[in-house]
Amino acid sequence: MTLRVVCLNLWGGILFEEMVTFCRQQNADLYLFQEVFASDDRSLDPKYQSLRILQEELGLAYVHFAPAFIENEQGKKIPQGNAILSRFPIHEVSTLFYDVAFGERVNEWSQFHLTPRNLQHVLLTIEGRQLHVLNTQGIWGEDGEDSERRLAMIEKILAEVRSVGEEPLLLAGDFNVRDTTHAIALLNKHLQNVFKGELTTSFNIKQKDLKKFPGFAVAVVDMMFVSPNIRVLSHECPQVDVSDHLPLLATLEW
Repeated sequence: MTLRVVCLNLWGGILFEEMVTFCRQQNADLYLFQEVFASDDRSLDPKYQSLRILQEELGLAYVHFAPAFIENEQGKKIPQGNAILSRFPIHEVSTLFYDVAFGERVNEWSQFHLTPRNLQHVLLTIEGRQLHVLNTQGIWGEDGEDSERRLAMIEKILAEVRSVGEEPLLLAGDFNVRDTTHAIALLNKHLQNVFKGELTTSFNIKQKDLKKFPGFAVAVVDMMFVSPNIRVLSHECPQVDVSDHLPLLATLEW
């Protein structure tokens, strides 16, 4: 069984038309998105309706949204979080928060580190075979280095990984921690890191102020992992201007 996968932080849909066009062109079987707005209010800017519009544009029947927090935008309270869109049936779902519970986000720089973050877990059935899919946006901080909170986050992710036993598993997302940290080394001990050592950055530096924040040019925070029983047939990180992050693409077989 082969599966084409796209992982992308949507940047809240700021480059909405470019992002939707790119995702549609991939014709993937499975999309793992972060920073997804999910309003049903059609009077709002399309980026706040990202989940509904993406499902329509991609033509995928199965979707699960894991709201992380509520954002106050255009006078409305709009949920934002992680989303999985699939060509194949989703049978079981769960959402695990790391250390800050679901609630309204305080939209101030000094409070961003307290933004709620979660781990989304769905179980797919693909031609009679099961696949666990884990999607996350990690704990934010002013740097991408190890911290007590981030190490605790990784331990929660690993506990979820261990809970599925030997069943095939895909884990991807924006971890908000560099790939060179001890935190990611812990994941590398248990899973195949698809892009390990290949990327200089996973940010779209066209959308970053490198004079003010030069670290973006050498920060890999978007990653994809698979269990040992999954084979990676191909993988790519295209340099496209559809978000402030770069997409991760892979074709998997098991």
